[in-house]
Amino acid sequence: MKYNPRVNEDIANLPGFTRIHPYQPEVSVQGTLQIIYEIEKLLGELSGMDRVSLQPAAGAHGELTSLMMIKAYYENKKEERDTILIPDSAHGTNAASSDFCGFRIIEIKSNEDGVIDLDDLKGKMSEKVAALMLTIPNTLGLFEKGILQIARIVHDRGGFLYLDGANLNALLGIVRPSDLGIDIMHFNLHKTFSTPHGGGG
Repeated sequence: MKYNPRVNEDIANLPGFTRIHPYQPEVSVQGTLQIIYEIEKLLGELSGMDRVSLQPAAGAHGELTSLMMIKAYYENKKEERDTILIPDSAHGTNAASSDFCGFRIIEIKSNEDGVIDLDDLKGKMSEKVAALMLTIPNTLGLFEKGILQIARIVHDRGGFLYLDGANLNALLGIVRPSDLGIDIMHFNLHKTFSTPHGGGG
């Protein structure tokens, strides 16, 4: 985990943040809207993602939102993709979010080094798979050495590569998720940037 300085809680509890109402005059929330806009731009630069939303309130909510977008994408294309691949070393919420979204879940085994077994992935990747959900580093603290090959395997079959941002602070400033072939992701703002819990996924 990480340390969240108490001053962050104090800032988040300032009246300008806590006393906002959706129906108040637009002119009275311009400062907040500017902060949201600038944070979205900064997160886009850090991740390499084209679009960012601060609407999800937590990491699992970000997962669910992403999976719902993936599902809507394939439904719109009339592709019957009903499966999510999840490594046995993934963040624990991945299966719950996938199940809630109505996806079938198939587990991908780790190899003796603790990372994704590429042969197992190749054998389970099909045109029924909507996405592979990854946590990088995984829950064992290991970086997926074969990430570019993993991305190629998933993309060659038309699937999305999803990044669970639970451990993203280990990558920031070193590599952008988009450069690894990640298509969609969520940040855990409270873990990576020490915002208060519930401060955004």
